[in-house]
Amino acid sequence: MVKIETIQTFPDDFLWGASTSAFQVEGANTEDGKGLSTQDVRPVPAGLSDASIAADHYHRYKEDIALMKEAGLKSYRFSIAWTRIYPNGDDEHPNPKGIQFYSDLIDELIKNDITPIATLWHFDLPNHLEEAYHGWLGKETIHHFERYARTVFEAYGDRVKYWISINEQMMMVMNTEMLLGKGKKISYKEGLKYNMQACVNMSLAEKKAFQLCHEIIPDAKIGPSSAYQLCYPLTCDAMDVQAAMDAEEFLSYLVLDLSVRGEFPATLKAYLKQEQAYPVISEEEQRLLKKERPDFIGVNYYASLTVRKPGDPDPKADLFFFNTENYTIVNNPIIKTTTWLRGSYDPLGFKLALRKLYDRYQLPLMITENGYPQTEEPVNGIINDTERITYLKDHLHAIKETISEGIPVIGYHLWSFIDLLSGSQGYKKRYGLVYIDHQEGNKGTLQRIKKQSFYWYQKQIKEKGREI
Repeated sequence: MVKIETIQTFPDDFLWGASTSAFQVEGANTEDGKGLSTQDVRPVPAGLSDASIAADHYHRYKEDIALMKEAGLKSYRFSIAWTRIYPNGDDEHPNPKGIQFYSDLIDELIKNDITPIATLWHFDLPNHLEEAYHGWLGKETIHHFERYARTVFEAYGDRVKYWISINEQMMMVMNTEMLLGKGKKISYKEGLKYNMQACVNMSLAEKKAFQLCHEIIPDAKIGPSSAYQLCYPLTCDAMDVQAAMDAEEFLSYLVLDLSVRGEFPATLKAYLKQEQAYPVISEEEQRLLKKERPDFIGVNYYASLTVRKPGDPDPKADLFFFNTENYTIVNNPIIKTTTWLRGSYDPLGFKLALRKLYDRYQLPLMITENGYPQTEEPVNGIINDTERITYLKDHLHAIKETISEGIPVIGYHLWSFIDLLSGSQGYKKRYGLVYIDHQEGNKGTLQRIKKQSFYWYQKQIKEKGREI
């Protein structure tokens, strides 16, 4: 193994930050003209909270930004709710109150010396677009996303210089139920065809955003945020090795190759054509895919995967829903497990992922999500989240080593600054540096309590990670 001496501190301009997303933090999901998104109308398991209140950031953003300032954050990655700007997605005019909310949020961040990083889309598609055009399956959605992107670039481009186009595109593409509606039963090959068409449509929308961002805000930088899945072969059997390569190519490089290179990976392209699942792409669309490129790559890293050659799926495997006919997801027998997810404590895998990404794309990397979930409640007013602190320290050390090896990692945005509404676990699963008294069923005082990890992260920022 190559050994490189590790730098003592992170670079002076390193963006120490944290992330949230609109539907998970804002609440107020029908206030001030906001329309309903797909996240607002999704079925919520009995007893769990929905998106109507969340962390009530919409009403308490000044309080939350004051806490960010206290923590020493250099940047804050948030997402803009498309339905606050265009309530139905295809409205004739934008919603002035929605425009004003994010303008006020951005101004408050800048006033507190925090760099705003805005995400255009984080899972919350306007529900009207889903009903009228089948969401990302419809080419019409590309046009409406382009107009939405133009609106926010023109409104905030004088103050926001870092943008994320689309968050975790593959997570949307892999979820056929989200594309077609709950209860729809189709074959794997039919689903693959739908998935790939939605994927290309999202990539085309992203390319429109790249183009507009570079035209409207010449001094801004924009890139995708990818849920990168590092895939280990279960054994040294060449078939397991190939299965791991196929899984990594499908789960990570498919979307990123479209973002950066404007084309599918060669082997995957041949496979999709063989299976009659290759999407419809016009010559004009192909030129757009090739022409526009991102300025950096955002990386969301939570877990590595372990893969073996195709076979019967392992129902006990975490992330088994990533299975396809070309590989089988299994649990890693040696990686440390956590309460919520096996394979999610793999800091060396994080380092390997960053190395692979830079070698393939030669673009700066920004960590847009990385974090540790726990079920926790205060004891005598204190949340002593030592496991989270250890996790963050180990993963930040992996970044420190990566930078030492000459790979440009420009920032780290832990997930999340405050406890958020989890997509499927409500408030049982908490990631934040700041605890929020939100109990299931939309109950609680919403009081903010700083966890021990808040103070630890504050110290690392102040000392530029010297002790990491």
